[in-house]
Amino acid sequence: MTTEAASAPTGRGLEIENAVVGYGKATVLHGLTLSVAPGEIVGVAGPNGAGKSTLLKMISGLLPRTADRFDFDGVPLKRDPVAVVGRGVVHVPEGRLMFANLTVEENLKIGAIGGGVKDYRASRDRVLDLLPAIVPMLERRAGLLSGGQQQQVAIDRGLIANPTLLMVDELSLGLSPTAVASISASTVASCRELGTGLLWVDQNVTILAKHCDRLVLLRDGVAEPVDMSDREALGSVYF
Repeated sequence: MTTEAASAPTGRGLEIENAVVGYGKATVLHGLTLSVAPGEIVGVAGPNGAGKSTLLKMISGLLPRTADRFDFDGVPLKRDPVAVVGRGVVHVPEGRLMFANLTVEENLKIGAIGGGVKDYRASRDRVLDLLPAIVPMLERRAGLLSGGQQQQVAIDRGLIANPTLLMVDELSLGLSPTAVASISASTVASCRELGTGLLWVDQNVTILAKHCDRLVLLRDGVAEPVDMSDREALGSVYF
């Protein structure tokens, strides 16, 4: 019997064609087609209610969906959050969702456990080498950190799971421009160093255009490509 685990990956990354997803009878995304190649940085913009968070929840296996194709590395991606993480697709949700009463180190360990990491120390050291800013915070309770510090820890917690594709929802939410600039730059640099693909959802179009290889706009339930070399086209993304 052929199983998902037995299928050989082809290294094609995420490939979605004509996906439909919603909540109950309300359809949010319909006919959505999206791809993220291995190591590619793809930004997703759109207004509130356009379905940006829904998109990431759908990929994470948290919502029912149908699609003509829903593959990762050439193999169908199951609608099962545990199986999705097992395939190397890790979701950093909106709002950071820290375990406030636990230390930063303990939050990182939870990320490693969730990602099935066998050598926590090696994975931890690899991430901290790339993102040393959180080293002084390791023994602090996560709930005592600033919003920017929590966002950095949330991203580090995702990267410690050794993902092939990292999905980040609203990185800039509630952060100062300085924090957004710093965390965005370090996240993208880390993903490029590790060869990790990044699917980055944000309302901050300026920061997406600065760092992403491609930018798509969610509008009327579908994803439209945006020409980042066209100032007029890029300006039309603002709402």
